Amino acid sequence: MKCPYCGSEKIEPGVAWGKTTGVSGPVGLKYQAGPLVGTAQVYSDLCLVCGTLLRTYIKEDPNRKWSHKSGFPGGK
Repeated sequence: MKCPYCGSEKIEPGVAWGKTTGVSGPVGLKYQAGPLVGTAQVYSDLCLVCGTLLRTYIKEDPNRKWSHKSGFPGGK
């Protein structure tokens, strides 16, 4: 894989998204799982030269009832 922005081939694949101490709850893509809401772990391929996220993806089944609502109060 090559970065389309800087041309580097120094790519770190599969970097997991995380959260900081200021975030409550999981970080990821939300989906409806019956009466509950689930969160899919998100990963990105990172260019180690310019810092561009080249690809963002999940590794689990993509066929879910994905949420389009914000997790923030007043979000749409």
